Amino acid sequence: MDKFVVFGILLTGVSCGLLSESNGTAADDIDALTLVDLGKETRKPLLTLIGLAMRNLHPCEVWSPWTPCEATARGYYGTRTRTRQCVDKRSSESNTYKNETDIGLCEGKCPVGANITSHGFCFKLHLNKMNQDMAAATCENEGGYLLNIDSIKKYEDVKILLSSFGMNIHIDGRRATSSSPWVYKYGSQQPIIFWGSGDPDNGSTDLCQNYNPSDNFWYDSSCATSRPFICDFI
Repeated sequence: MDKFVVFGILLTGVSCGLLSESNGTAADDIDALTLVDLGKETRKPLLTLIGLAMRNLHPCEVWSPWTPCEATARGYYGTRTRTRQCVDKRSSESNTYKNETDIGLCEGKCPVGANITSHGFCFKLHLNKMNQDMAAATCENEGGYLLNIDSIKKYEDVKILLSSFGMNIHIDGRRATSSSPWVYKYGSQQPIIFWGSGDPDNGSTDLCQNYNPSDNFWYDSSCATSRPFICDFI
């Protein structure tokens, strides 16, 4: 007879007894360790046996999320780790666990010359001035995109990066006409925007966004204006 059929028969045979001897434990809370402990308490070896069999089928918890990659530059490789807890089969105690660590190889996402921020973003500030189209193309050629400040965390990191910077920079955000909605090529289409006083003033040529690190506000201006810019890498 197949071993899984035998296991099913055994489990069916003790199900009624288990319900009456579970000391009020809810069915959803009964797991392998519960069966092992209950078998010992009630001196029912069969319950213990079934619990051990179930434990052997699923001896480990799911893996934790991977840690950040240790490689901090594009083109370089590093390691990352994740952990999980597993039942220690060598121990006679049913609730004894051991930690397992998995080490994986990963590639750095941040190119040389870029900064990894406190929230894990990868920014590269370009001091050479370009219009917005050229700035966006440069970021794409480097494997990134023109910065779209679409979260408070990203906003906080931009403020830190540009804390002593004295020039407005190009950021993602463009519209077809002065009455059109803003469109973003990368990231969220509904980013956070803290407009500066009087802006957007909706001038006929003010079709691109820029960011002023002096007051940490957004402004609309001509896309043709040459400015520094930030590339964002994901």
